[in-house]
Amino acid sequence: MRLRYAAAAAAASAALILTTATSASAHADGGSVVDPTRGSAAWFKHDGDVFWSQDTKADGHSAVTRVYVPSVGIADNLWNPDGNGAARYKSYGTAIPEGTTVYYQACIGEHGTKQILQCTPGWAQGRA
Repeated sequence: MRLRYAAAAAAASAALILTTATSASAHADGGSVVDPTRGSAAWFKHDGDVFWSQDTKADGHSAVTRVYVPSVGIADNLWNPDGNGAARYKSYGTAIPEGTTVYYQACIGEHGTKQILQCTPGWAQGRA
């Protein structure tokens, strides 16, 4: 069963949908990172420096958005244990200076133990 799950996870990585928004301004919303096989989605909105995490699959796992802003020392996980279809957000407001590049991934995990199981490959990015 684990081997089958590992093979499915590898195939899911190939099916990852990643879009990136671009802007001529110093601020840029990040693109949506959606992984339909694992059941998670993540995105960033520069107005308020808000990261989102959405659960997209009824599988018993929680969606998690991994947030990384190395220039200000932020490495955080936004947990969403609310179930399929639910979305949560976290605003970092003034903690992230204007023009700063932010990075994020869509993941799944076990909310109770705070264990992240799998994440989309690479990091999406936006600009605060």
